Amino acid sequence: MTCEECLSALETESLRDMTADSAVMQHCATCPDCARVTTMVRDREYETATILNSLPPMSNPLMVAETAGLTAHRRRVGGFVVMGSAIVGAVIIWIVGATMVIPALQRTEVIGGTPPGTLRTETMNLSCLSPQQAADIINPYVRSNGSRYYIPGSGIAAITVRATPDELAKSRTLIRKFENDPSAACRLAETSIRNTIESVQRAVGGAGGSDVSPTPDPQSLKDPGLLGPSGASLLNADKATTPPKKSSVSNP
Repeated sequence: MTCEECLSALETESLRDMTADSAVMQHCATCPDCARVTTMVRDREYETATILNSLPPMSNPLMVAETAGLTAHRRRVGGFVVMGSAIVGAVIIWIVGATMVIPALQRTEVIGGTPPGTLRTETMNLSCLSPQQAADIINPYVRSNGSRYYIPGSGIAAITVRATPDELAKSRTLIRKFENDPSAACRLAETSIRNTIESVQRAVGGAGGSDVSPTPDPQSLKDPGLLGPSGASLLNADKATTPPKKSSVSNP
């Protein structure tokens, strides 16, 4: 072994791992320079180990154990919290779906829809139209086999329609459209009365500042020339006066 190979081995290996019959030790026995370097390296390793052994521990072992226990406890609690949150979220989603989403999809016939041609019955309330007027409106659209509508005979403001889902939707839309139309025939009377009241109120308000002529006395409307000083009519016959008698004239 050459000196370069010995120094290279000392840089990469520890002297504690080298035995007495190793190539490095045999070379140092014959080379004083390498032996001096080997002795210096052994002294530095010994001093380093002594210093490290004399240093106090960086942290108390009890504190390290407590910290590890707290960390493990937090991890377990965190796992339970995450699991509980997932369960609560699943319950909330199920409740929302069961109470809002599924009924909405059923109303729109997306899920659970009735087969084509199946008849359904629905009663529609009326606030403006009469049952007969509503029947006249939906009559052209309720034409499938078995579809019909019922007009109550007791004066109830409603109409019952038995038809397919498409016909029911069309009837509902038409009735709602005519019910909300301000110019519908059922709202003309109400509109006319409202306009008449407003016109009267405007007329009364405009005439509030003008002079109002006094109402004439009914007694003054009578002709004063036909009344006596006491107010009695001169046309009445005088009971105290005896009318003249006709004279009888004899014919010659």
